[in-house]
Amino acid sequence: MTLEQSIDLAELQADMAFDAYLAAFDEDAHPETLDSLETEALIARSRYDDLRTLGLGH
Repeated sequence: MTLEQSIDLAELQADMAFDAYLAAFDEDAHPETLDSLETEALIARSRYDDLRTLGLGH
């Protein structure tokens, strides 16, 4: 997998994690579920940002 493909995949995963968080929020999910999904979304976004920064350096 190329760096560009890895960045694209990380972006997709971050978007999907955030969408899952928003859907759970809209459905008034249990606070622990929301916390877990928020953490997952933040980790996925951080992974994307790290890869993107790495890609800009090359």
